[in-house]
Amino acid sequence: MLRMRAKGLRARRLGLLASGALALSFLVPATASATSEGTDQAAVSCYDGSVSISLPPNGYSGTYTTSPRCNDINLRIDSGGGQWVAVCWAKYNTCQDHWTWVAEDAGYKVVATDVLDGTAFYFVTTGGGGTRTGRTAF
Repeated sequence: MLRMRAKGLRARRLGLLASGALALSFLVPATASATSEGTDQAAVSCYDGSVSISLPPNGYSGTYTTSPRCNDINLRIDSGGGQWVAVCWAKYNTCQDHWTWVAEDAGYKVVATDVLDGTAFYFVTTGGGGTRTGRTAF
């Protein structure tokens, strides 16, 4: 009798585990979709606050200050050709240790990630050519 009862409990536990796993499989895609949708909405909100920018062929942009709208610094070049850029931190007068290529008409490119709100920064460019224009979102 005890053996049959233990067998029944094991079967019931396995049934509960299986139904729990099945229920979880229905929840996971919905969560992933909501996360993706939330990310898209955050990007739209970030880009809605973008400002126009003019980048010299070899030099420095004006200074900007990050906002709570964006977690990253994003740059888009609309005319003048692609450009190598680095982000510099105004408070320390130091720049990133790498360059990022931002192609013309390729949409926004993340050029610095996880930047604190209220951080003053500017862009430095290299590569010659003419002035590039576009937008930056921060």
